[in-house]
Amino acid sequence: MPIIGIIASAITGNLVTDLQIDYLVVAGGGGGGCNKNYDQGNGGGGGGGYLTNIGGSSITLTKNRRYSVVVGAGGSGSTNTYINGDNGGNSVFATITSTGGGGGGSRFRANSPSLKGSNGGSGGGGAFDSAGGSATPSGQGSAGGAGSSHGGGGGGGANASGSAGSVWNGGAGGNGIANSISGSSVTYAGGGGGGGGQATGTGGAGGSGGGGNGANTSNSGSNATANTGGGGGGGGGNSGAYNGGNGGSGIVIARYSGTTQKAQGGTVTTSGGNTIHTFTSSGNFDIGTVNSAKATGGTITTDGVYWFHTFTSSGTFTPSSNLTADYLVVAGGGGGGGAAGGGGAGGLRCTVTATGGGGSLESALSLTSGTGYTVTVGAGGAGGTTQGAGTNGSNSVFSTITSTGGGGGGALTSNGNTGGSGGGGGMHGDGFTMLGGAGTANQGYAGGNSFGQSSISPCGGGGGAGGTGGTATSNTAGNGGNGVATSISGVSTTYAGGGGGGVISQTYGLGGSGGGGNGANADNGQPAVVNTGSGGGGSDYTNAGGAGGSGIVIVRYTI
Repeated sequence: MPIIGIIASAITGNLVTDLQIDYLVVAGGGGGGCNKNYDQGNGGGGGGGYLTNIGGSSITLTKNRRYSVVVGAGGSGSTNTYINGDNGGNSVFATITSTGGGGGGSRFRANSPSLKGSNGGSGGGGAFDSAGGSATPSGQGSAGGAGSSHGGGGGGGANASGSAGSVWNGGAGGNGIANSISGSSVTYAGGGGGGGGQATGTGGAGGSGGGGNGANTSNSGSNATANTGGGGGGGGGNSGAYNGGNGGSGIVIARYSGTTQKAQGGTVTTSGGNTIHTFTSSGNFDIGTVNSAKATGGTITTDGVYWFHTFTSSGTFTPSSNLTADYLVVAGGGGGGGAAGGGGAGGLRCTVTATGGGGSLESALSLTSGTGYTVTVGAGGAGGTTQGAGTNGSNSVFSTITSTGGGGGGALTSNGNTGGSGGGGGMHGDGFTMLGGAGTANQGYAGGNSFGQSSISPCGGGGGAGGTGGTATSNTAGNGGNGVATSISGVSTTYAGGGGGGVISQTYGLGGSGGGGNGANADNGQPAVVNTGSGGGGSDYTNAGGAGGSGIVIVRYTI
C-alpha cells in the first residue's frame, strides 16, 4: 500500500468520536475506631461508596475533552479514643461521585457524641451500645452494625450491612460486591470488622472486598486492602492503646468497546473485546485531542469546560494569554486554644456559588498575559499549649485578593482572637463570660462566647465562613460555625468551618462543616483538615488545642 494510503487508513481506524463508557467508581473506605485503656471493642470502618453502570446503561463522554479522575484515599484509623475513625475520601469520574465510607465508632465516654459509627457510602460500625452509621446518600452501600456492651459493630459493605457486636465479640464487616469490568471478577467495598472487648473477645472478620479484620482483645485493627475501598478493622478493647485500622483507597475503572485505544489515562489494558483504563490514583481521562491550559502554576485539571489551577502551597500563576478568571482564596484557619475556644476559620473570598460572611459574590479578575501573579497559601495557626491561646492562621493571597487568617481560640480567661472568622471565647470558671472574636466583613463570622457560670467552663466554638460559632451552654461547649460550599473546582466542596470548643469532662463542641476540628473534654483538640482553612478544636485545661488547617487557592477560567 502507498504511504499516503497507510496514513489515511491509520487516521480512519483511530478516528475519535464520543465514547460510550462503562464505569466502576469506588470511594475510599473508612478507618476503624480506637480504644485506650478501656475494655470495649470499637467499630469497623464502612466500605467506600460503590457505583457502577454494569447491568445498566453506559454514559456518553464527549471527544476532545479531559475528565478529572479522583481516587479517594482510605480514612485513617482513629488513634484517639474520643474521635471516630476518619471517613474515606470521595472518588469522582466525570459526573459520577462515590462517597467515602464512614469511620468506625470509638470507645464510649460520658456525653461524648463520637460513639455512633459515622455516616458514609457505607456506614461505620458503632462502639459500646451505639448504633452504626447510615449509608448516606442511599444507593451506594449499607449501614454499619451496632456495638454491643463490649464488642464493636462491623462496618457496612456495598452488598450487606455490618453485623452487630455480640457481648464480647466484634461483628463482621458487611460484604462487598463482585464486578468484572476489569476482565476479572474482583470484589470491592467490604466493611471492616468490629473489635473484640474484655479479656477474651475476638474481632469480627472483614467483609469480602478488602475489609480489614477487627482486632482481638489487646490488639489494633487490621488495615483494609488498598484500591478496594474496604473499611479498616476496629481496635480491640483492654488496658492499653489499640488503634483502628486504616481504610483502603478507592479505585476508578472506565471501559469502552473495541481494542483500539481512544483515550489516555490510568493503566490501559484490553480484555473481552474492550479497552479498560484503571486508575489506582487520581489523574485525567482524556478522549482524543485535549486543548492545552492557558496558564501555568498549581495542579492543573479540566472538566472540558473550565481549566482549574489548584494551589495547596504557595506558587505563581502565569497566564499565556489575557484571561478573565474566577477564584477561591481561603486563608489558614486559627488554632484551637488549650483550655479554650475553637479556632476561627480562615477568611473565604470567592466568585462562584457563594462567598464568606454572607457577602455578595466577588468579581472575577482580568489577568494579563505573561505576568506572574504571586499565590500565597496561608498556613494554619498552631494550637494553643495548655491553657494558652491558639495562634491566628496566616493570610492567603492571589493577585489583588487577600483573605485574612482565622482567629485563634481564646486562652484561659481570655476572649477569642479576631480574624477572617473569629476564635471562640476561652474558659473562665468564676462567673465571667469570655467573648468570641470578631470576623472580617464578607469573609467570615464571629466566634461564640463561653459559658462563665460553671466550674466545667464550656468554651465557644470558632466562627466559620458560613456561620457564627456556637455559644456554650451550662454543660456543652459551642460547635464551630459552618463553612461555605462552592463548585469552583467542578465539584461542590465545603471550606472554612470553625473549630469546636473545649470543655472539662462534659460535651465538647463539634467542628463546623468544611473541615473544622472537634473540641475535646479530656484530650487534645482535634486538628482541622489541611487545605480547607478550617479552625482547630479547643481542649480542656490540661491539654493542647488542635492546629488550624492550611488554606487553599483555586483559579478557574474557560477553555
